[in-house]
Amino acid sequence: MEIPTTFTFSQNIFRSIYPEIIVSACDEDDMQEFLPTFFETIDDGVIGIAPFYVGKCRLEKIAIASKTHVLIVTPTRSRKASSKKRLLALRPNQSLRSLLCHPKISKCAFQMDKLAAALFLDFDIRITSGKDLLSLAKGDRLSLQSFVSVLGGENNVKKHSVKNLCDSEDVSRADLQTLALQAWAASASAILSDISIQLQMAPSIDTNTLDSVSLGLVSRTIRNGSLLLALKPTRVKNEVTVGTATRSGEVSVTSERYKTRVRPSGNQNTHAPLQQITLSATSSDGTISAYTGRTTEVTGRLATLSINGDVSALKVHSVETVGRPRMTVSEALRQRILLGILQKMISLDTYPFVSAIFSDKKPSWDGTLRLSPSPEFYFPTDRILNDSQANAVNAILSDDDENRVVVIHGPPGTGKTTVIAASVTSIMDDEDTDRTMWLLAASNVAVKNIAEKLAAVDFLDFKIIVTKEFHFDWHEHLYTRIESNLIRSDDLILDRVATERQLGGSRVILCTLSMLSNDRLDEIAQQVHPDTVIIDEASQIEVGDFLPMIVRFRSTLRQLVFVGDDKQHRMPIPLGDFISKHVYDDMLKSEHLISHPECCSFVDVEDGLEVFQENSYRNIREAAVAVAIAQQLTNAGKSFRIITPYDSQRSLLENSLKHAKVPWEDKCFNVDSFQGNEDDYIVISLVRSDRLGFLKEMQRVNVMLTRCKKGMIICTSRKFLEGPAADSLVGTLRKSFHHLAWLDGRQVQFGGLKAFS
Repeated sequence: MEIPTTFTFSQNIFRSIYPEIIVSACDEDDMQEFLPTFFETIDDGVIGIAPFYVGKCRLEKIAIASKTHVLIVTPTRSRKASSKKRLLALRPNQSLRSLLCHPKISKCAFQMDKLAAALFLDFDIRITSGKDLLSLAKGDRLSLQSFVSVLGGENNVKKHSVKNLCDSEDVSRADLQTLALQAWAASASAILSDISIQLQMAPSIDTNTLDSVSLGLVSRTIRNGSLLLALKPTRVKNEVTVGTATRSGEVSVTSERYKTRVRPSGNQNTHAPLQQITLSATSSDGTISAYTGRTTEVTGRLATLSINGDVSALKVHSVETVGRPRMTVSEALRQRILLGILQKMISLDTYPFVSAIFSDKKPSWDGTLRLSPSPEFYFPTDRILNDSQANAVNAILSDDDENRVVVIHGPPGTGKTTVIAASVTSIMDDEDTDRTMWLLAASNVAVKNIAEKLAAVDFLDFKIIVTKEFHFDWHEHLYTRIESNLIRSDDLILDRVATERQLGGSRVILCTLSMLSNDRLDEIAQQVHPDTVIIDEASQIEVGDFLPMIVRFRSTLRQLVFVGDDKQHRMPIPLGDFISKHVYDDMLKSEHLISHPECCSFVDVEDGLEVFQENSYRNIREAAVAVAIAQQLTNAGKSFRIITPYDSQRSLLENSLKHAKVPWEDKCFNVDSFQGNEDDYIVISLVRSDRLGFLKEMQRVNVMLTRCKKGMIICTSRKFLEGPAADSLVGTLRKSFHHLAWLDGRQVQFGGLKAFS
C-alpha cells in the first residue's frame, strides 16, 4: 500500500481559535485503516463533505471532515476489486459507501444537491441524511452572503477567507488543503447552535429512496445546470464609450454591445453576489493604473460607475466587470425544484408532464385538467396546409390524452410557424372562451419572430411580454410592427383591474420561457392561465429549463407542444439538395422556383483576419465587404439580412451599417438568435480565418446555411475555406459549388462587382 498524503493546517474561516486539523488522503480501498480513528472524532453525529470536480463537473475526490480530522478519499471507479477488498467494503462503517449511507450520521455540504448527483453519476454511490447548508440561506445560493450566513454571520467569520472558500467550492480548482478546509468548514458550521437547529428541521437528501431512473434524470439535469452556470464568465470586458468623469469618482459610460453591457452591481444589503468594476486608466505622465468600484445606476445603454479615487484627469481605456453574475430567477427556481425533488419535498409522481418528458414511465393524467373538446379547424388565409401540417395541427387541437405532449419536428421551410398560427386561430375561434394559449421560445428575438408571423396572417389578438432590459434603448426598433401588442416587464402590475386593462381580452400570450419564472407575471397568469403551451425552436432549450414551468403551473397546464428541429429548408433547390444530402440523409425534397447554382456566391476576403476580442471574434475586412454587399442589395431593392456566428462581429456589422447610412435596424443577427427566421437574401460573415471554431458545430452551421429564400452570399477567406475549413459543412458546400468562380472581395467592395445575380 502506498503511504497516504498526511499534513496539518490551521483554519482561517472563523474568528474563534480551533485546534490544527489533521488531513489524510487515500484511495477508497485503503480508507478502512483510518475510519476507526476518524469515527472517534465525530462530534454530535455530524460530518462535513466537500467535492473535488474535474473536467465537466465530474467528481474525482471527496473530503470528509470531523471537528479535527479530514479524510480526502478517491472513490473506486472499478468494481473489479480483490475479494479481500470487496469483503472489507461490505463491513458496516468500513467503507466510503457505508459511511455515506450511515443512518445516524448527518452529512453536510454547501451544495449537497450537486454532490449527491455527482456521487450517483460518477460512482453509483447513494447517500442518506444529506443536508444542504446553502438551502438555509436566503437569496442566491451561490452568493458570498449566503456562504457567510450559513457559517454563522459576519461577526463570526473572516469575510475575505469565506470569499476564497466559496469561489473554490464551485470552480473546482481547489488544492487539497482548500478542499479539506471546505469539508471542515461545513462540519464546523453544522454544529453551531443556530445552524444546528435549522439543520435538524431541514429536510434530508436520501438518494437511496429514489429509483435509478428518477435519480438518474434528476442527477443529469442538476449536472447540466452546473455546466451551464460554469460557462458564465467571471470577467467581462465591457465595450463602452466613456463619457464624463468627476473628482468624486463618478464615471458615465455608454455600452456599445448588449452582450457585454455594464450591468447593475447589486445591493450591499442583499444576498445578491456583488460584481466589481475594474477601470484601467492612464494618467498624464503615462502611468497605467487600475481603479475599482461598482455600478450605481444603469438605464438602457447608459451606466454610472462609482470609482474609488479621482479619475477626472485620467484617460480611461478599458472597463471590466469582475465577478460571477447572479443566477436568473428561472435558474434559481430550477435549482430549488431539483433540490426539492432530492429532499422529497416535490414528488415526480405528482407531475405527469415530468414523467412524459423526462422518463420512459407512462404518465397518469388522473387529477389533471381535462383537455377541451377539439375545436374546428379555422385558418383565415389563402394558404392550404399540406397533409403533414394538417396532422400536426390536428394533434394540437386533439382532446386525447395521447396528445397531452406533442412533438412537431420539421426542417426549415416546412411550415412549423404556419402550424402554430393555424392552431392559434382555430383555438381562439372556438366557442370555449376559457381556452388560452402561451407561445414561448428561448430568446426575445425568437418570440418576436412568432409575433410577426401571427401578424402576417392578420391575427393580432395577442400580447407579447419583453423585459425592459432587452427592450429599452437596445432593441425597441425590433418591435415597431407589433408595438401596440407589447407589454414591458416593468409595466407588469399585481393588480387585477390594471392587468385586465393591459390584456384587453387577449387569451394568447407570447414571452420567453424564462419569463414564466418572473413573479411579476403572476396576475397575468391568473387571468390567462397557462393552458396549452407551445414552445417554438424547442431544440435550443436544455430540457431541465422546462421544470419551473411544469411545477409552477401544474394546476392549469393541459398540453405541451414542442416545435423545432435539432438539425435545420425553405431554400433554392441547389442549396436544399445539398443540405438534404449532408444533414438529412437525403430524406428531404425541395420544391422551389430557383434551381440555378448562382443562388450561392462565395466572396474571397483575402486580407480578412480573425481577431479575438471581448470573449468573441471579429473580422474588420469581412465586415467592410458585407456592408458593401448590403449597400448593393439596398440599391437593388432586395430584402436581406446579415448573419454571423459571433456577437462581436454582429455589433461591428450593425455599427458599420449605421456609419455607411445603410438600413441597419433588424438587419444584423447572431446565428443563434436568427434560428427560425429567414429572408430573400442572406449575407454571411464567417469571421474565422485561422481556426475552425464555430464551424465545428454542425447544428449551428446548419442553421446558418438554411436561412435564405432566394440567395446566399458567404464572405470568407478562400485560403481558409480550402485549407483548415475544407472538411467543414461550409467547406463541403463550396466543393459542391466548385464550378462557380470565387468573387474578389476588393472588387465587390470598391469595383462595383455584384455578389448576387
